[in-house]
Amino acid sequence: MKNVSPGLFWAAVAVLGFWLGGLTWATVGSNPTAAERAAQGGGPVVAFVHGDSLQQGMTFVRTMQANLQMQLETRDAQLQEDALPLQEEAQELLDYANSGQATEDELNIAQRRIMEIEDALRSMQRAAEEDMFVAEQNMKAVMAEALRRHLEEHAEEEGIDFILNWGLSGEGVLYGTEPWDITDAVLARINEAHPDPLESRRAAENNTSEE
Repeated sequence: MKNVSPGLFWAAVAVLGFWLGGLTWATVGSNPTAAERAAQGGGPVVAFVHGDSLQQGMTFVRTMQANLQMQLETRDAQLQEDALPLQEEAQELLDYANSGQATEDELNIAQRRIMEIEDALRSMQRAAEEDMFVAEQNMKAVMAEALRRHLEEHAEEEGIDFILNWGLSGEGVLYGTEPWDITDAVLARINEAHPDPLESRRAAENNTSEE
């Protein structure tokens, strides 16, 4: 067997190390897309987040919640201010009705007016509650869109196909890529197994008429 000089041996090792390093980087450094993994028969990459911790830790959520609380307090103060004149009027009518000086006609008038005031106060209360409900829904929509956008960006950068939620806020899929969406395939399978009787009847009638 021919002896190999040490210099030639280490040179060969260096070359092999260089190519091996390049091959490793090409394999690990570039994350294949979900479509590529799906086409190659590989499984999806799944990750999860603690949804409760995520929500509590997002600074912009705390800011939005504080703004919502301010809106609630402002709307409540406005409601109290708008309702005060009606409440005072109703109290005056009650005091006069209980004074013993009111005639029967005046009592009837006072009763009708008090009922009108009660209806007006209830309408004001409902309007205030609807305003705050809309404000809360708007805040939730902004939060959901921001979370969806950031999850999508993170998943694309890290080569993640699914992000699940784990926590008291409920478990479910927060993000998923199209290659793994099997809705259409499952729907087709179910409809094939359980066809619509009306559609089957129409198809049969069409075939009969064509013959």
